[in-house]
Amino acid sequence: MGKKWQISEEKVANLSVRMLDKLPNSPEGKRDVYHDDKVKGLSVRITNKGIKSFIVRKKKNGKDSLTTVGHYPAITIEQARAKARTLLSLFDSGINPKQQEQEQQAKQTTLYQVFLDYIRSRGTNLKDNTKKGYTSTFNNYLKDWGEIPIASITRDMVEKKHRVITQRSPTRANTVMRQLRAYINYAMGEYEDASGNPIFIHNPVSRLSHIKAWNREKRKQTIIKTYDLKKWYDSVMELPQHQYKDVYIESSKVCRDLFLFILFTGLRRREASHLMWSNIDFKDHSLTIEDTKNHEPHSLPLTPFLLEILERRKSDGLYVFQGSTPNFQSLTLDTPLNEPKNQVKRVRKISSIYFNLHDLRRTFITIAESLDINTYALKQLLNHKDQRDVTSGYIITDMERLREPMNKITDYILEQVK
Repeated sequence: MGKKWQISEEKVANLSVRMLDKLPNSPEGKRDVYHDDKVKGLSVRITNKGIKSFIVRKKKNGKDSLTTVGHYPAITIEQARAKARTLLSLFDSGINPKQQEQEQQAKQTTLYQVFLDYIRSRGTNLKDNTKKGYTSTFNNYLKDWGEIPIASITRDMVEKKHRVITQRSPTRANTVMRQLRAYINYAMGEYEDASGNPIFIHNPVSRLSHIKAWNREKRKQTIIKTYDLKKWYDSVMELPQHQYKDVYIESSKVCRDLFLFILFTGLRRREASHLMWSNIDFKDHSLTIEDTKNHEPHSLPLTPFLLEILERRKSDGLYVFQGSTPNFQSLTLDTPLNEPKNQVKRVRKISSIYFNLHDLRRTFITIAESLDINTYALKQLLNHKDQRDVTSGYIITDMERLREPMNKITDYILEQVK
């Protein structure tokens, strides 16, 4: 809040060039105000540094509204009077010029500013990787619209951009437009006029639904086939043998154990790679992850096979799966393993099986379904939320009840990789 100034002198006067030129500076910390006797509501305010400002004052609902129309001598007295008459006329019509100006400024809010406000408003609800993904998408596909006011983004512009991106990647085109829709929806809820009504009332991305232009997306279904599990498993176990430096060998062992841990738990890559020792309960033979994709804590029982992996990984570090220093001189104590793309490529090369780390989660799910694991137990194992399934919200699955299905899945995989 700005400093509240005291008025030292307040007079009604016939404003003239001669008078304004001769007016002295106001005392320190105070303001002198001279009201124009020709236009009621117009005044000149003088600071202790001699700055002379034309202001318009209008009382509405018991409150003063002040609007600065310019500074003397940058504008003349007659220009100030003309502006004052216009502003006072607006006030009499029920329009607050200051609020109107703020609304006009809001209407000029650019897409880039909305993007920044959106990211900032989500705070910790957006994971770092998600923020990076949004930023990358914006820079690659929406940057050319960054300085355009969102009010100027038309339905035709949206349709054309979606069509152009679709030529390269239909899925990416949908992703870009979904994010654009989210930014504009945010603006529609965030920016309001003085009456609390939204300044933006249309989302141009709605055109894509109206003309049914959204691209059909096929959900990835790639998994490691049952008959490939042994070859894949053996290739993963071989990883350390293909290194020659001690630190590379140790790093390969970390990757080996991470790959196995994901396959045998069905965890998402980041949930597994960022697993901390504080998440592990060796007494209860369980793990609990607080920072999950759906923001719900996720607990899993640990099978003997998983406990063996954890025993191999025991260290003084924070993370179960330790990362390496930037120069690969050693494993670190306080950073997790980053996405191990090179080790994934190495396993692909050794095994001739193409896979990515999320395929391991899908493989876990497929195996669980093939073993007729109870639907609600499977949802608990995967930390899946289904808003449409009201019943699931009332079912609290005890950790011990998950041990049997977890052991069943583990035993099946181990049987295949013998």
